[in-house]
Formats: sequence, structure tokens, C-alpha cells
Amino acid sequence: MAFGRGGRTASTGRVCRVAATGPDVVGVHDPEATAPYAARPVDAALEDAFGVERPLVVVAGERLAGTSRAVHRALRRMLGDRLLVPITEPHAADLADVLRRARTVADRSGPVVVLADDAPPALLDQVGAEVVEGLGTRVRLVLTTRRVFLDAHLAAPTRALLESALVEVPTDDDGPIGERVRPVDRARAVLEPDGRPSPALAVLRTVVDWERLGVGLPLTPRLLVDLAAVHLDGPGARRPRRRALRRATRHLLRPHQGGLRVLRVARRAGGEHLVADRLFSHLADRDPAGWTVSEGFAGALWHHLAPAERARVARVALARGDDQVALWLATQVPPDDLEPEALYRLGVALAARSAAHTPEPGRWDGGALRWLAAALDRADPDLVRRAHRQILLLEARRELREHRATLPHARTPGDDRDTPSPHGAAAP
Repeated sequence: MAFGRGGRTASTGRVCRVAATGPDVVGVHDPEATAPYAARPVDAALEDAFGVERPLVVVAGERLAGTSRAVHRALRRMLGDRLLVPITEPHAADLADVLRRARTVADRSGPVVVLADDAPPALLDQVGAEVVEGLGTRVRLVLTTRRVFLDAHLAAPTRALLESALVEVPTDDDGPIGERVRPVDRARAVLEPDGRPSPALAVLRTVVDWERLGVGLPLTPRLLVDLAAVHLDGPGARRPRRRALRRATRHLLRPHQGGLRVLRVARRAGGEHLVADRLFSHLADRDPAGWTVSEGFAGALWHHLAPAERARVARVALARGDDQVALWLATQVPPDDLEPEALYRLGVALAARSAAHTPEPGRWDGGALRWLAAALDRADPDLVRRAHRQILLLEARRELREHRATLPHARTPGDDRDTPSPHGAAAP
């Protein structure tokens, strides 16, 4: 049964029975899919959530925690006779349109489960009261996502709906379950080929940073080459030729070191999109030998994003704690595109940057005040009080600076004694 041919609905895959789907349909695209399943306590929570006919289920877990496999197993056990509509391009999906078409399929063929794996903020933003009210026993919505996307300063009503339907997949005490079935040692060898920056490592960093920030734009090979050089900038460093970066990209797309494939080609918005093996993204986030998202990368990325996408990526950066990266990305973003808490964080980050990095402390205070004042709109009382305190602090700093600039210099007695008299003798 075909579903979603053409237009926005091309972001969905073919409809089939849940019992007939494999792990790859729900986002498991690596050898982990064929490994024996290890039962965990969260399995009971997922089966309960699917068994009591909850219309919306949101499952959050970190990379390699086994979230997608656990959801696939619970769906097959509890809802195997339902039709599954997988959202294959969650960054581009129009959720209201997908659910509307799913209801049409349900009227014709029976109850439907709509599933989006690794749902980004662009999709989570669409979960409003009207969407949830349209769900029920005929059409149910299941979303897997990352905790950082839930924390990405979503609108308060949306956040409340998602949290009320949340099931969290905890990380095992022995570490993420995916690490026990994946070639971790070989991954580390690829992550640090010779201990120095290289074109291959720059390419990998670019892809991982793209995924960390949840960028909705497809990462094409050409765009990847344009951005990868940022990761090789440094004192005395020479930017590699584009040919070297293209060669490094092709190298990472080929299986090597025992069949490990660092990058693979997916589809997004009808074109090529490069993604990293989940193991590399995971190691980069939690391993001391990994890296952080750089401000240089944020500055280069800014030029490729529309304002709405910049706002989403800035929110993810704030949720990750990358405030300076968020500040770069939020440049020229209208305040109405950001939630009050995000505006507040950006204002504080701007003030801190001003104090630390400009020769004249406070030079950017006017910009920080505008961010903080915008945060007062639609804000809860606690945030209003916090923003007021920051504004008063900035104003006090500005007044002190202006006061010092206009204060007349009074001469001390020592100054008088050192001043020569018109007659060539010291003053009394």
C-alpha cells in the first residue's frame, strides 16, 4: 500500500503491518539491528504505554541507548496488527497533513500508528493541542527523540504535551547498550587517526556537529566540503584543497577497518544527505578525546540557514550548553522566533561575551538589554524577575562606566608638590 506520493507527504514511507516491519524501518541502520535483543526494565513501560491505547507516546533516549530497537520490539508485541506509517523525513514533514492522510488510511484499512524516529525540534514544534485532540484509537502517534531536543526551549504548551506522554530509556550502568554490540575500539581508531587534524577528521567533525545541532537542511557532499575546512583552521594552518576534502569524504563512505562505515548516504528533501554512524556521534559527545561545536563552525553555518532554521538550531545549542554557538546562530533572528527563556539566555551570554572579549567592557550592553527586554514578553514571573536583575546589573555597569568618564580628575597633594612653580622653585 503506497502512502505519501509527492509534495510534503513524500516524507513518509510505505504503509505495512507493524508485524511485517524490520528494525531498519524505525531508524536502526547498522549491525545493531541484527544483534540479539537484550531485555530491559523499560520494555515493560513501553508495552504498557502501547497497550493502554495512549494516543501519543514520546520516547526519549541518548544515542546507542537502544531506543529505536526497544520501540520496534514493543510495537511488534503490542500493536502488531496495526498499520505503520513511518515518517522517513521528520525534518521536512507536515505533521498535520501526515495525520490527516493517516486518518484516511484508517477509515479504509483499519487503525494506524504514525511513527517518527529521532524527531527533531522542527517536528516537535508541530505537536499542539489540535494535533493531540485529533489522535485516538484509530490514529496514534509515536515519536522517538533525544533529550536535548526536548530541552530545546520548545513553547510551553508543546513541552507540556510532550512531557505528559514521555517514556525515558535510561542508559545502563555498564554504559550504552549499543556499545556492547558495536566495534568501539575500531571507532576510536578512526576518530583519532594520527592525533592531528586531518581532512578525514574535519569531514567527520562537520557531519557530527550537523547532527548534534539538529540542522534540518540536507548536508550534501558539496555543502560538507564547504564547511569542513573550518575544522582545520588554526595558527599557521593551511586550508586543504577542496580535492583533499572530497577525497576524504569518499574514504569515509567506504567500509574499512573490519567493515566499519563511518558515513552513509541517506535521503532528505528528495536529495542526498550525509550522516555519521551513530557510534561516532556518541563517542564525540561523551569521550574526552571528542570535540565541542566551535564558534567558527556556527559562523560558517549561519550563512546557509534561513532565520526560522537559525532559531531552531540556536535553541538546540542552548539546550546543549553551547551558549556562544547559539549567540552566533541567533544573529538577525527576530525575537518572536525564540521563547523567552532562550532570549534570556542569549542576553546573558551576550553580556558575558562583551565583558570577556571586547577591549571596552560593556560595548555590547545595548544588544544584551534588547535581548533581555524581549524576554519579558509572555514570560513567567520567575523569568521576569531574573531578567530584571540582569538588566539592572547591566545598567549599573553602564552608569559606572559613564560616571568614570565624566568625573573630573582632582590633583593630590603629591601632584602639587611635583608641579614646578613659575619661579623655578617647588611650591610650598
